[in-house]
Amino acid sequence: MSTLVRGNRDLIKAMNRSLILNTLRREGVLSRTQLAEISGLSIATISQITTDLLQNHWISEIGEGEYTGGRRQTLMRLNPDAGSAIGLKLMENRVACTVTNLEGKSLRYRDYAYDAGSDPVAVSNKLAEIALDTLNSTSAPHGRLLGVGIGVAGIIHPHPQGGIVHYSPYFGWQDVPLAQMVQSQLNVPVYIENDVNTLTISEQLFGSGRHVDNFVVITIGRGIGMGIVINQRLHQGAQGGAGELGHITVMLDGPQCSCGKQGCLEAIAADPAIIAYVKEKIPNKQHVFNSLASIVDAAEAGNAICRAALNRSGEYIGMAVATVINLLAPQTIILSGEGVVAGDQRLAAMREAMRTHSFNDLLDDVRIVIEPTDDRMWARGAASLVISKVFESPLVDANVSG
Repeated sequence: MSTLVRGNRDLIKAMNRSLILNTLRREGVLSRTQLAEISGLSIATISQITTDLLQNHWISEIGEGEYTGGRRQTLMRLNPDAGSAIGLKLMENRVACTVTNLEGKSLRYRDYAYDAGSDPVAVSNKLAEIALDTLNSTSAPHGRLLGVGIGVAGIIHPHPQGGIVHYSPYFGWQDVPLAQMVQSQLNVPVYIENDVNTLTISEQLFGSGRHVDNFVVITIGRGIGMGIVINQRLHQGAQGGAGELGHITVMLDGPQCSCGKQGCLEAIAADPAIIAYVKEKIPNKQHVFNSLASIVDAAEAGNAICRAALNRSGEYIGMAVATVINLLAPQTIILSGEGVVAGDQRLAAMREAMRTHSFNDLLDDVRIVIEPTDDRMWARGAASLVISKVFESPLVDANVSG
């Protein structure tokens, strides 16, 4: 019985510790009294846990707040240099890598070209090499290294040891334990997650999802993906495959998708689909329209076919987003990815389709945020996967960092 009681006490302490860290993460700078008011914990509990966090350098005291009568209050915040994380965004022939502090600030960013093919052993060796090389080239103070996060397109099975690539469309992998393969070469934990989910975690920790209980991130670019947060928790689905928005069927007998099926949203509305559409309609200028940017420029200059291609993409994406609204009723939708730089040529049609196809007034209270994303942001997302472990509730993971 004493072991059970002791275990319960340890769990409660870990839960309170997580609550305090998350409150400081969300709010920024607080006094102990403010922490107690927001968290609902007693001043005695706040004092005990913050003392421990101060001793272990997870938080810092930064002076006194404004005098409002009575005893002056000492202000505290997270110590951004308490730890660091390495984030790797894995692509077919490139890896974007960053080292961030605890607040997600990039301390070092590098982009690596590599030629490891699709062999999992060769890829894992290269990832470990890149992680070490980037960390060793980081001159800024980075504290204790908390781990390495890897973001990759595909379905990632949740796994206690960091995740298994169940399916990768670009590498043709099936059930590859990539996290364990990389971790075997490093002395820190390695985690792997679907790249859109890592971006979603980053938005929850540091971005437009910071104070939002229910939101989705929809990425538009080479593919179309979605990350889902429900009641402040990332929703991965039973097998880690939730959020494959790009592979819902929107056109029966439509063009073939990279997944092998026909009529997927991705095959009709993603960036490569726009390029293919324009090249089909203007076959004598295929060399001109070989990028989304060239099509956007032509559309803005008045090219009707390029404009129609972008509008068509936006309309189909808007129909899909309306379906998401009808199913999940999120507070916020964050539209991200490289493809949002197409601007209103694409997004105006998307918004109109959202209004047309969303149910009743569900769209009225949804905040739409547009955030273009580059490789640096994808890498930061992968690092956020590691940082999220610091703030994860012990009810989710009993191995709370300390």
